[in-house]
Amino acid sequence: MLTGLLEVSSGDAPWQLMAHHLQLWLEGELRITSRSPAWWLCITAPAALWERLPCSPPVNNHLIPREMNCDRELASAVLHMARKRCFNNSDASAVQDGMLLLRDTLVERQQPLHGQLNRCSGRTALRRHQTMLRLLRVQHLIRCNMEARLDLNRLAAIANYSPPHLIRIYREVFDETPFEYATRLRLQRAWHLVCTTELSICEIAGALGFETESAFCRSFKQSFACTASQARRNHAPGSSAGICSPPMERDAPPQLVAP
Repeated sequence: MLTGLLEVSSGDAPWQLMAHHLQLWLEGELRITSRSPAWWLCITAPAALWERLPCSPPVNNHLIPREMNCDRELASAVLHMARKRCFNNSDASAVQDGMLLLRDTLVERQQPLHGQLNRCSGRTALRRHQTMLRLLRVQHLIRCNMEARLDLNRLAAIANYSPPHLIRIYREVFDETPFEYATRLRLQRAWHLVCTTELSICEIAGALGFETESAFCRSFKQSFACTASQARRNHAPGSSAGICSPPMERDAPPQLVAP
């Protein structure tokens, strides 16, 4: 995604893709729309084709569907594939070289995920990969419904686990429960809205699904050791350094690539 905002949907899980972000998608069709002007690139190829590419470094070359930040090096690899010269000659090696560059850059960015992949249950690499995909579906659904409190039974059904088993295996892989992950995302979003928008505290509380403004204010202060008003005041243009800090992101918050 270059500029603007894209609305992406697959089945019943719509989400938004912001500028300078990339979405790697491996499961079914996607519908992409934009309500405002936007520039974006899309590269598609059968999943099996990416898997059959030569793998020179001794690393796991499986691509994992995930949203990620699109840094300069990754954007360069995507743009290399999009250049017309890759497709205007009869030598297929140019296309393969471009795919290799993009695949290897994506794999490098996903190494932290591969560390978590090794913690998934399963006797074989394929089984562990399948477990990771199930858990990432749960994460994706949580991110797509940040404003609502998702039912644990629905999350478990998405992953084809029982609710207790989902909580246990999710914690083993990501060091937090699905509820803790959802809470962390809501707090990250709360910090962003407080410090970068002019929305009232009441409007922010409602947008994030808090029952009352006071409940939002209590949660915000417990998380950041300051009130929402103090955070906004200390991060206003020309103000001194803030007295509180935003929540730390554990993930750099994954055949379609849209940088």
